[in-house]
Amino acid sequence: MKPLPNRTCLWLSAVLFVLSMSTASLLWFGDAWARPYRMGKIPASRLGCGACHVNPNGGGPRNSFGDDYAVVGLKAGDTYTDALSAKDSDGDGYTNAQEFEAGSHPGDPNSKPVK
Repeated sequence: MKPLPNRTCLWLSAVLFVLSMSTASLLWFGDAWARPYRMGKIPASRLGCGACHVNPNGGGPRNSFGDDYAVVGLKAGDTYTDALSAKDSDGDGYTNAQEFEAGSHPGDPNSKPVK
């Protein structure tokens, strides 16, 4: 078998490098990329990415509501369900539905509906 010319080796190396970096970045950042289409799936899009994430700008760790959405909502086809609505994700004594209706945050135990 005849060795490949230097130009071909460089080209193949560059292509493999770009493909491997693209794959690595998708694996690394894939879960952190904003998913703005989810904002229309929950009752309070005014909370933005902070509805599900600790960081209000999104990405990184999820808050308790985000954890519940990942387990219940994603499993149900990426939708806000009655089961998720009835949960008290942050453990403050109010269901997620009550919190969304009152304008409080279902992933923050210090944010409660005003009585």
